[in-house]
Amino acid sequence: MDQYIQQALAGDEIAIWHITTMHKPRLLAIAYTYMKNKQDAEDVVQETLIKAFGALAQLKEPKYFATWLYKILIRESFFAIKKKKRTELLELEIMEQLQLLEQENSEDYSELHNAVASLKKDYQTAIVLHYFYDFKVFEIAEMLGKPNNTIKMHLHRGRKALRVNLEETMQQPLQQKDVKRMLKQQLFDLAQQYGNVSAHYELELEDYHEGGIASFMWKGQSKDEGVFIRLDDKGRLDDFTKTPTKEGAAITEEKKLEIAERLLREQYPEALSYYTLLEQKKKESSTSFKYGQVVSGFPLDGFYCLIEVTDPGEVIHFTYTGYMENPPEMPKELYPTERILNALYEGDWSLCAESFNKEYDSVPASGIYAIYKSELLTQAYDAVTGKPLFDYDDESKRSYVPFPKVEALPKKVKIEEIVGINEEWEQYEEVSMCMDEAYEELNWRPKGWQDSKDKSYEYYIKNRFENRVKAKVDKRTKRLDSFIWFAEIEGEAKLSEEECLQIAAQFIQTYYPEYTPYLHVEVKDEEDIEANRAIFRFVVQKDGFFVENEFFHMNISKKTGDILMFLTPNIAVEYIEKFDTKAIKPVKELLPLKGLKVKLEWSKVYWETEKDEDEMRFIYRIQMTDSAFIKGVNAECGEIIYSLI
Repeated sequence: MDQYIQQALAGDEIAIWHITTMHKPRLLAIAYTYMKNKQDAEDVVQETLIKAFGALAQLKEPKYFATWLYKILIRESFFAIKKKKRTELLELEIMEQLQLLEQENSEDYSELHNAVASLKKDYQTAIVLHYFYDFKVFEIAEMLGKPNNTIKMHLHRGRKALRVNLEETMQQPLQQKDVKRMLKQQLFDLAQQYGNVSAHYELELEDYHEGGIASFMWKGQSKDEGVFIRLDDKGRLDDFTKTPTKEGAAITEEKKLEIAERLLREQYPEALSYYTLLEQKKKESSTSFKYGQVVSGFPLDGFYCLIEVTDPGEVIHFTYTGYMENPPEMPKELYPTERILNALYEGDWSLCAESFNKEYDSVPASGIYAIYKSELLTQAYDAVTGKPLFDYDDESKRSYVPFPKVEALPKKVKIEEIVGINEEWEQYEEVSMCMDEAYEELNWRPKGWQDSKDKSYEYYIKNRFENRVKAKVDKRTKRLDSFIWFAEIEGEAKLSEEECLQIAAQFIQTYYPEYTPYLHVEVKDEEDIEANRAIFRFVVQKDGFFVENEFFHMNISKKTGDILMFLTPNIAVEYIEKFDTKAIKPVKELLPLKGLKVKLEWSKVYWETEKDEDEMRFIYRIQMTDSAFIKGVNAECGEIIYSLI
C-alpha cells in the first residue's frame, strides 16, 4: 500500500483510483451504520475521499493510511449527523447568511438580497435552504421538524412573494429559476474575483455541496495553468491554489507578510488572535507563511493557515483549517522520554528489504537496502502514560510461490496494441495531473464520446474516468509503465484463477522478461478471490528477501481474459541485481541509534463517539528530523533512513 500512497502523493491518478476502489466498499458499509440511508452514506464517503486526498501530504506514516482514512470517515459522519440535527442553530445561520449577502458590494444582486430579507421568516428559511444550500424538500422538512407539504407551501408562497418583489424593483418579468441562478452566480463571481481568473481559462469544476460549500476549478492550456477555489458556507476562502500571473519587481519579505496577514484578516478577522506565525519559508520565486494555533509552546495538530505569496506580491495559495476556541491544557506530568527509547532498544526488530529513492529518502543512492524495522520506532505514544497509540493490523503473514514457467508471446510494438486499444477508441489530450516529468500520460475514450456539460464534482469525476483508458509511458525508454481501463468489458468467458494467472505471467514474460527471475506470486486468501476479475501481485524477491512495495500488479477480466489494470515496480532491474546482503550486521551491534529524539506534539483525536469539538492529546513521536517519518535502520551501518515526503 505504501507504493500506492507515494504515487498518489505525486498525483498519479491510477494509484488514487486503486486506493479508492480498494477502500470504498468498506467505507460505504461503515458510513451506512452511521447515516442509516444509502444516499447520505455515499455523500459522506465522497467527502471523506476528497478531504483525505486533499490532505494526503500531511499523513506522517503511510502504513497507517487505512486507520487515518477511517477516522476521517467517522469524523465526517458525525459532521453530517450534526448538520441534520442543528435545527435550533439553523435560523441564526440563515440570518447570518442574509447579512453576508447584504454586505456584498454588488449592485447586480442588491435587489435579490433585499427581496429575500423582506420575506416572512418561514419563507426565508425555506427559500435559502432550498435555493442557496441545495437541500431537497424532505431534507428541509426533516431539519425543521415540519411536514413536507408545509415546506412545499412555504416555498410556493415564498417564490411568489419573491418574484413580485423582484419584478417591482427590477421592473422586468422574472422567472423563478433565475433566483437559484443568481444565488449560485454570486458564489461563482466571488470565486472568479478571488482567483483573478484569466480569460482563456476554461471552467472544469463548479460544484455546490450541501451545507453551502462551493468548489470551482479553471484550467489553462498546460497542466501548470489553473485556479482551484473552495468557498465555505459564508463565501470565505477555504482552499485556494492558482498559477502565478503577476509580473514585476520583487517586494520585500515584510511586504509579503503584510499581504498574507491582510488576506487572512479579511477572510477570518478573529483568526489572528488565535494564531502564531510558525514558519516563513523562502522558495525560488515566492514565500510561504504558516500560521498555527499554539498551546504551551506546541502547535495544535490540524489547526493552521497556509498562505503563499509570490515575489511580485500575488497570493497563489491559501488553506485555512480553523482554530479551537477552547484549546486543551498542558498535562501536569509527562512520561519520561528515556523510557520510550529504552523500550525501543529492548523490543523486537525485524529484518527486511525495501527500495528507496535518494530524491525523497535519506540514502546515499537510490536502490534496495536491507533494513531493521520496529513497530515501536514508528509508534506514537501517550505523553502522560507512555502507552503506544496505534493498533497494528494483525494480518496473517503473506506466502509466496515461484513465478510460473511460461513461454513469451509474440511481442506487439505499439502501445495501443499492448494496452488493448482497438478501432472503436480514439486518443485525446487531457491536462495531466501527474507531477513526475519522467512519464508521458496517454488517454483514450470511445469515438464520438461527448463529455457532460455539467460541471459538478460528480460529473467532473465521470468526465475524467468514465469510459476512459489511461496509460503512463517512460519518456526515456518509451516503455509502458502502467495502464488501467475505466470501462466495463463484457464477455461470455468464465476463466479460472489459474487461466488468468497464465495470462498475467505471459504478459510479464513477454514485455518484462528481465524481472521474471526475481518474481514470486503472492498467494491469495479465499476472501480475495472475486467472481469477475482476478487480481495478482508478483513480488520482487532477491536472496530470500521480499522487497516491500516492489511488485507487478495486474487485474485480469474473467469474462474476456483482457488485462484491466497493470502496474510495474518502481525499481529498475539493475538495482535488484546490485542488492547484496553480505554486509548485514546484527541489530544489537547497531544500537543505540544516533540522532534519535523524542518529540512532544499535540495530536488530533478523531472521534469514535459523537462530540461537539475535536479532541487533542499530547503525544510523543520518535524522530530523526522535523517534518519526516522514519522508515527503518540501515542494516549495514546503523544509519536511520527517513523520508521527507
